Amino acid sequence: MPQPRFERPNFNRMAERLLHAGIAPRHVRRYVRELSDHFDDLVREETAGGASRELAETRALSRLGNDDDLAEAMLSRPELRSLTARYPWAVFGLGPVALLALSVVGALYLEVWLLNQSGEIFTYMTGQPPGPVTARLATRIYTVYNTLAVYAVPLLFAWAFYWLGSRQRMRPAWIVTGVALLCVLGGFQNLIFYDKGYVGGGMLLIESGLVSPFVHFTADSFFSPFPYAEGFARAAMNLAVAGSVWWLSLRKRASHALELSHTAN
Repeated sequence: MPQPRFERPNFNRMAERLLHAGIAPRHVRRYVRELSDHFDDLVREETAGGASRELAETRALSRLGNDDDLAEAMLSRPELRSLTARYPWAVFGLGPVALLALSVVGALYLEVWLLNQSGEIFTYMTGQPPGPVTARLATRIYTVYNTLAVYAVPLLFAWAFYWLGSRQRMRPAWIVTGVALLCVLGGFQNLIFYDKGYVGGGMLLIESGLVSPFVHFTADSFFSPFPYAEGFARAAMNLAVAGSVWWLSLRKRASHALELSHTAN
């Protein structure tokens, strides 16, 4: 069976060219698949006419056209460019800020809902109102939840932006911008819950290095001042983790390219 042309070096080069030009990956995959199917049909047609396999593939490539013409058929259609390629400043500049804000608000509202339901659920299941032991358990559970929300989520988003940018062959500067914003701004957000051990004694606080300078804090304030030393340390940690993952990914990609080169030789 003919080898899919997508796996051929010249087809890989054309696919890369389309991706670097901003064509959405889904359109590139579909276009290459269609060309590969057409190439296979042409090869079968040539071999049915008595040509050898090598000659049939050569003639099929010639009938398809050169890579420049094939690529131009996609490049001449600007509507096929991805939103990421059209508006990189919005995706990698504004996107991380909006995504972090939405994630913190979403995590907060979910926690408030869980807090409102957990006491009723405990009373329904045990027939007793929550007490000091339950309060300590709740504090541990929500501490884990808040830690995941403010430590793991920014790194998860940073990986998603790296994957998105790499998949669409965006300029490294845009990818670094998005990842750095997520790592740094993500280090300056905190959700804190602790229970004083009596009914209604739960305290849920937000600490944000972005809004602390503009908020007037009171004894019953929902916000509390942000510890900036902790924020800088977490931002540095996030950048170190993201940088290490990026470096390992580049090494793995370079090793894979070297293996392919040796295989081709």
